Amino acid sequence: MGNYTIFSDYEKQRKLKEIETECQRLNKPRYWVLKQMGIPRSTYYDWAAAGGVSKSKAPKRVWNKTPKEIEEKIIELRDNEHLYRSERTPVGIARKLETHDVFMTSAGVWKVLARHGKSNEFLKPKKVFIIYPKASRWLEVVCIDDIALSNQYPRDLAIFNAIDEYSQSSVAISFVNHKVNRYDVLGLLEQIKKNYGRLPKIVRLDNAKAHISMKVKEYCKENNIILQFIDPGTPQQNWPVESFNNVIQKDLVNTHLWKWNNMSDKQDLLNDYREYYNCRKALDSDPLKRTPNEIATAVTSQITQKRLKFKLLRKQHGQVAARQAIFKGLAISPFILSEMCVY
Repeated sequence: MGNYTIFSDYEKQRKLKEIETECQRLNKPRYWVLKQMGIPRSTYYDWAAAGGVSKSKAPKRVWNKTPKEIEEKIIELRDNEHLYRSERTPVGIARKLETHDVFMTSAGVWKVLARHGKSNEFLKPKKVFIIYPKASRWLEVVCIDDIALSNQYPRDLAIFNAIDEYSQSSVAISFVNHKVNRYDVLGLLEQIKKNYGRLPKIVRLDNAKAHISMKVKEYCKENNIILQFIDPGTPQQNWPVESFNNVIQKDLVNTHLWKWNNMSDKQDLLNDYREYYNCRKALDSDPLKRTPNEIATAVTSQITQKRLKFKLLRKQHGQVAARQAIFKGLAISPFILSEMCVY
């Protein structure tokens, strides 16, 4: 296959002028000059006919183009506010056109609307909401929410969680075998006080009836707790507890460890998982892969220190030196350590 040179429109126009100039200067016929310059005659005549402008790749005639009258009818139906919304969608417009003996697919109607910039009129605008600044201290902000396990009357089952935003540690958890009420919220706060000796400064909740009750507001006012309610329909503002809810469902609730035929041991299961989550499960969102307890106490465990030493050694001296250090029991000299490694 031969080598082809692609010329821009500017280069084509310069070549055409150069060919004419050479013909006049040498007083030679055009085919002779084209042969000397290495330009095929068919290529020259194509360039000359188009004036050095590249041909459009679009077809000269579109055989299946929608007639202008039908396009106007489609736009008229789309802009008719007296019709139902379902009648103004591409499917509804296609059904309307059938009554006028015009048969088009909904995809064809959508393409007409897209050409006129009316295909996205019914899309809901994205909701704008505020993401609160992350807490800078432990127990400064605690997020509370529940996981509904069963909403069948007469028994409602749920897991009620309280997560510290700064460390993402589970500060309280309880199994509820009834519909969550205001006393469950107060019990969760009392559980935090029992576990850590004090209450959080800010409690973030959604707008459930149990959360906005007067009993909860009076308790928080007496204990100088600020209630921070998220905007309706924006669980992203309560992201720490929503993330924990997702994790506990994957780790515990949706596994064989959670047996539905026995409800008496559920609180013990939740307490065991809370200890595992706080003390042994590393957070993927943390750059150092620390556990929630390590973030809360600012004290790293021996395993985390060894992992950081290996990571720093590999970064400074390469993978081979890091492997040798592992085989020697991580006998690393002190100058390699950084302030991240806490003894």
